[in-house]
Amino acid sequence: MTEREISIIEAAIRIILRYGMARTTMNDVAKEASTSRQTLYACFSGKQELLRATIRYLAERNAASIETESAKTSSLSEQLDIIIRYTAVNSFDLLHASPDADDIVNGFNAACKEELSEASERFRVIIENILSPYRDRIEASGMDVDQLADFVQRSTLTLKHEAQSKTHLLTLGQSLKTLVLTLTGCQSL
Repeated sequence: MTEREISIIEAAIRIILRYGMARTTMNDVAKEASTSRQTLYACFSGKQELLRATIRYLAERNAASIETESAKTSSLSEQLDIIIRYTAVNSFDLLHASPDADDIVNGFNAACKEELSEASERFRVIIENILSPYRDRIEASGMDVDQLADFVQRSTLTLKHEAQSKTHLLTLGQSLKTLVLTLTGCQSL
């Protein structure tokens, strides 16, 4: 993405969080990005394309953060904390900072299922890579790394949407982490 596209996407994120998905217009985004409508439409043909690019941008940013931070530690416990932070906690915080969180979730889901699916797969692969050193222990439990990575990815996705509060989210994340650490034989937290 170009710097201009990133600037527009970041403006779109601010506007969507402020007004919700349904009430956000391309005019609002152009104004927030301090750019003309012509420039906005030269970068993104419409709201749907902008939303897909926004999901792709956020997913790439979070995936890069997970990979970078996870590479700095060999502790599975810390790596799971990183995964949970970038796939559940940060999204939860972002959505709940908006008065129209349900509108945002529903708007992104309806408009961008393919982008969301690709992002989920990217996170699953990252989790699989993090879990692969524990392959023998995972397989001894009757699972394989791919199954566990899929479970962790889908669980973190569910956590951010189903948690009743931030405290509840953190408790659920801790339970998921404990489950994975126990399964891999890395119980020490």
